[in-house]
Amino acid sequence: MKELLLYGLPKNETRDYMEQLLLSHVHSTDKVNQVIELAKKDGWHSFRVATFSMSNAPDFANTVNI
Repeated sequence: MKELLLYGLPKNETRDYMEQLLLSHVHSTDKVNQVIELAKKDGWHSFRVATFSMSNAPDFANTVNI
């Protein structure tokens, strides 16, 4: 099962590395869209949705051995 993660930038912030996690533990795009609309009203912008597969363990050996 895949989990959806929602990131965004706070008001007046333009640096991508300053994005913050706004939502996690969600499997429905409807919930993500609701949070985006609420966050926009508070000045958040530049939203990014990522997925995390909860059924697969991360492959750290492959990541380290680039």
